[in-house]
Amino acid sequence: MMQLPHEMRDTMVEQLDEYFDAQTGTPEPETVAAHLVELIATVAEELKLDDADELLLKLESSGELDASLLEVLEEEFESNQEFEFTGEDVVALLEKVCDIEWTTKDEDDDVEEDDEDDEDDPDGFFDEMGGEDDDDL
Repeated sequence: MMQLPHEMRDTMVEQLDEYFDAQTGTPEPETVAAHLVELIATVAEELKLDDADELLLKLESSGELDASLLEVLEEEFESNQEFEFTGEDVVALLEKVCDIEWTTKDEDDDVEEDDEDDEDDPDGFFDEMGGEDDDDL
């Protein structure tokens, strides 16, 4: 499973919706797949993600893909005749294919806070007493 920031997801959905709004008619699956792959790389660089230049390879690895991400996306778009080309649906398909989990800044902070609490009270004594700090005593 690959974890990426939720901000990346929101940006991609928004930009894909703009892309689809500018299209006349139903877009070609190959064109959409190529645009999505390019968008992933662009948004990763804009958000200054670590290893942005290797993100596509990591996504292929995370999804255990048998072919390149571009080829798999093309096949997915072509195989489903009823697929709706919206930003939300395209990103949802990407999530499924590459096994992506989106994280928020708050989730990252919660994990760090939990770790800090454990350091202050490793055996959970104060949790059992109904407080965390020595100030309560």
